[in-house]
Amino acid sequence: LYRDAEKDVFPYLHDHKISFVPFFPLASGLLTGKYSKTVTFPEDDIRHDNPDFKGDRFAKIVDKVSSITSIADSHDATVAQTILAWYIANPEISVVIPGAKKASQVESNAKALDVRLSDSEYKQIDDTFKEF
Repeated sequence: LYRDAEKDVFPYLHDHKISFVPFFPLASGLLTGKYSKTVTFPEDDIRHDNPDFKGDRFAKIVDKVSSITSIADSHDATVAQTILAWYIANPEISVVIPGAKKASQVESNAKALDVRLSDSEYKQIDDTFKEF
């Protein structure tokens, strides 16, 4: 969701053979596909004040994430696994460290290594989130 590094940092990293490690690669759960546009967060929830989880931006993110479902389904994968596979397929990124609260999430995230995106699928995901 925050792609400025691709323009501002990646060229330097590439020129100096330095790899990039994404911070919050699943955007605090936003890129997992678990949210719908109708969800609301209570005031005591840390997401309540995060602009990514509010209003039109939240609705746009949810729509974009749901558009990845068909790619995920074609790989018998979750949306989260597909997004992680997109990161892994980027030559500027050598490691992705998604957070997890449960062992099952760690196991699910590891399955992203089995997802092999085609060039066109990679580009479709890349283009889907270009505007962010």
